[in-house]
Amino acid sequence: MIERTLLVISLMLMATGCGEAPAACDRQCAEIRTLFTAPCGSQHSGTPADCAAWVARVSSMTRKLDKAFQGKRVQEDVSEVLPRLMTAVGDFEAHKCGDVKVDNVSSTDARQSKCNEALIATRGDLGSLYFSADVPD
Repeated sequence: MIERTLLVISLMLMATGCGEAPAACDRQCAEIRTLFTAPCGSQHSGTPADCAAWVARVSSMTRKLDKAFQGKRVQEDVSEVLPRLMTAVGDFEAHKCGDVKVDNVSSTDARQSKCNEALIATRGDLGSLYFSADVPD
C-alpha cells in the first residue's frame, strides 16, 4: 500500500509540475482533503442546491487530476475511481442540480432523486479517491 501511495504521489508531482516535490504534494493532498472534509463532503450534509458550489470545486479538481494523469501510470485504485467521480459530477451538472430548491430527503420529484443520487455518488467517489490515494491527515 505504501509503495502504491508513493507512486500516486510521485505521479501527481510529475504531472502537476508544481515546484518542489513536497510542496506540490501538499497542494494536491490539501485540495482533496479540504473537499473531502467539507460540509457537503464526508459529513453528508446539505441539499444538492446547497452543495452545488462544492460539486463545482470537486469537478475542477477532478479535471485537473485527469489532465495531469494523461499518459502516466497511475495507481489502479485511483485510475478506477477518477472516471467514476467524473461521471458522478457530470451527472450532477447535467441535471442542473444547483437549481433544485426542495428538501433532499422528502422529495419524490424525479429530478430531485437523480440529483440526490449524483450527490451521494460524488461524495462516495471522492471518499474512495481520498482513501485510495492515502491522503495524509
